[in-house]
Amino acid sequence: MYRVLIVDDDVAVRYMLRRYKGWEPLGFVLGGEASDGREALRKLDKDSYDVVISDIKMPGMDGIEFLSELRNNGNDICVLFLSTHSDFSYAKQGIRLGVFDYLTKPFNDETLSEALERVKVYLDEKKKQKAIREYTKNSLKNSQAYYSKNDSKKLVSEIMSGSLSAVNLGEQLFEKITKFTEGDLGKLAILVENILMEVDEGIYNALPWIKNLENRPSNESFDGKDEKELKELFIGHISNWVRLVVKFELHQSDSLMRKICEFVINHVEEDIKIETIANELYVSRDYIGKLFKQKAGYNLSEYITKVKMEHAKYLISKGQYKNYEICERLGYKKADYFSQLFKSYVGCTPSEYRKVASKNI
Repeated sequence: MYRVLIVDDDVAVRYMLRRYKGWEPLGFVLGGEASDGREALRKLDKDSYDVVISDIKMPGMDGIEFLSELRNNGNDICVLFLSTHSDFSYAKQGIRLGVFDYLTKPFNDETLSEALERVKVYLDEKKKQKAIREYTKNSLKNSQAYYSKNDSKKLVSEIMSGSLSAVNLGEQLFEKITKFTEGDLGKLAILVENILMEVDEGIYNALPWIKNLENRPSNESFDGKDEKELKELFIGHISNWVRLVVKFELHQSDSLMRKICEFVINHVEEDIKIETIANELYVSRDYIGKLFKQKAGYNLSEYITKVKMEHAKYLISKGQYKNYEICERLGYKKADYFSQLFKSYVGCTPSEYRKVASKNI
């Protein structure tokens, strides 16, 4: 049975969906309800669902904002929108964000059944592909038959040097694994994903604070890609890392930009002032503020908050500290201010985040 989450502020619509008789015959079960996108995100954090049926226009967080947040978090759950004919402009945004289908209000049992049948075909195929992928992944546990750990380490080294030779090295490595997989795109996709995960891990180990910078290479979906597309994703990911390294001067150990970022991560549990960073690095406050904004595209104070909020999430997930203790550890004097910053950054309060984190421990 596929679990369904209903998201609609209209109680009557939720009631109508609850009384629908075709859920179980079509292979679905109602798993929960939410009155807006924000509540739906909290439910998706706590429980597992396969399908979301959501209204587009809702107070609080509407359907488009909700779907956008899902996709930004890498959640590819199947989403159906409930819309009226006047919601066409919203519908176009939904299409760009990957909404699966639409049901136009008012709808009846027949149109709902037809939509769910399409969803069932999609989810069955997705489950099948996942099973094939897991089988292939298990058969590739010994990836050393296709490439060595030194290959990915060399790639990390070249990227960290800011050299475009990393791209050439990446192309050579791609040709190597392509030759060994002998046309098996499933194996090739998994090897590409494995290598890029090792590359990312190597860079994050060297520069842990880089996760808090924007515009870093994002995780890609490798399923269903042909050889040309896999190569484009592989080389594109490497090229993006090289551009990021050069842009932020990460290949230069004495780079002021690098020193700023490292100072923040190393003093995250202190009351960090921009003046303090400036004094430590023997430059003016205005200079490092302008430099950071020019390189990163956002203010240094925003970066400091990003790092602190990510560290707050880590401390909360450990389950060893109360909220006021985390507030103090991060250098904030007022718990209300810390809670406000956290909610603005994460989308929920520290207490709400704690409930979700405790379920994942």
